[in-house]
Amino acid sequence: MGFPEVVKRIEDLRDDSVQFLSRICSIPALGPENAGIGEMAKYIVVKDEVLKLKPDEIIELPAPDNRVPDGVRPNLLAIFNGRDRSRTLWILSHVDVVPVGELRLWDADPFQPHVEGGYLYGRGVEDNGQALAASVFAVRAVRETAEFAVNVGLALVSDEENGSLFGLDYVLRTRPDLFGPHDLILAPDAGSKDGDVIEISEKHLYHVKFTVSGKQGHASRPDKCLNTLRVASHMIVAIDEALHRRFPDTDTFFSPPESTFEPTKKDSNVQNVNTIPGEDVFYFDCRVLPQIDLADVLAEMNSTAKSVAERFGAQIRIEEFLRSESPHGTPADSPVVIELAQAIQEIYGVQPRPCGIGGQTVATFFRKKGLAAAVWEKIEGWAHAPNERILVDNLVGNTKVFARLMI
Repeated sequence: MGFPEVVKRIEDLRDDSVQFLSRICSIPALGPENAGIGEMAKYIVVKDEVLKLKPDEIIELPAPDNRVPDGVRPNLLAIFNGRDRSRTLWILSHVDVVPVGELRLWDADPFQPHVEGGYLYGRGVEDNGQALAASVFAVRAVRETAEFAVNVGLALVSDEENGSLFGLDYVLRTRPDLFGPHDLILAPDAGSKDGDVIEISEKHLYHVKFTVSGKQGHASRPDKCLNTLRVASHMIVAIDEALHRRFPDTDTFFSPPESTFEPTKKDSNVQNVNTIPGEDVFYFDCRVLPQIDLADVLAEMNSTAKSVAERFGAQIRIEEFLRSESPHGTPADSPVVIELAQAIQEIYGVQPRPCGIGGQTVATFFRKKGLAAAVWEKIEGWAHAPNERILVDNLVGNTKVFARLMI
């Protein structure tokens, strides 16, 4: 049997794949950084589904983490043997999700996925449930109707949303032998609405924490206090202006083409309105073009902080919260990019183009090891947003793309 039979089987499994995705996304899988208990409950359901496919090899690599009840963060690698044993097609998805955010902005319970108007709604259905379900059901469809041309590996990991220390980073540190230079590595963790973008390069990811210290006191006596919220507000504007002025470079290969410097999280300060805060903590999320040295970014932040601190008589401490420098990108003519582009064109009828993105995906961990990895999905673009959703047709179509790579 050939690919037409595989396609028909995928279409026949449409409802099953939706039900599986709905089931796993009804289980919160939040890391401890997000007040969660980890991925284990969801992982067990995913593992059971993978075991039904009878993989030729199962490798579990639990990463120790005493912050979660199970004491570990689970990682699973399932390998299915193909005719050509010299290389493996790896499809990597992550099990964890982000918090729901402001619940009032959701139209329904985020952890009770439901189908409406051709869409499946729920937290984690796009990030990264669609990819996970598509990879599992692509294997199932090929397993039931054809044979694998190459070895196929499903890598299902934890902790992607908080840096991958207990996920892919742990897997690569523990078993670097599992991935080789001839393997085809696909991380379906970003994409576009038309499915016409293959991500092969990423910006530097740089999270920076700012702590402003002043003097707390009664709001009726600002003359006896040093209001850190005011200082922090001036600091945010000054940092924003200084960084954009200092680093105006653009590169149209990336979207957006410029470096971005966004103030994001702010820690709580005082609990009552009539108290002037004596400490404020806020963060910047920076996505920096690869040609820019992060040391220069930090130097500009320190220079600006010194100026603001002197102006107000405050103390400002700057700490690197997360620093992940982008490695060399995946070559546009690498086998994984070429074969993926052919599969996308066959299934969706579009000619994909290689590009760079501002987000950072798990592909960067492979690239840091000198391994070519491509990032692709056809998505609606609702990751991390209220009313996160996928188009069910994309779930089915992406399953076909993955299966095309397997035979």
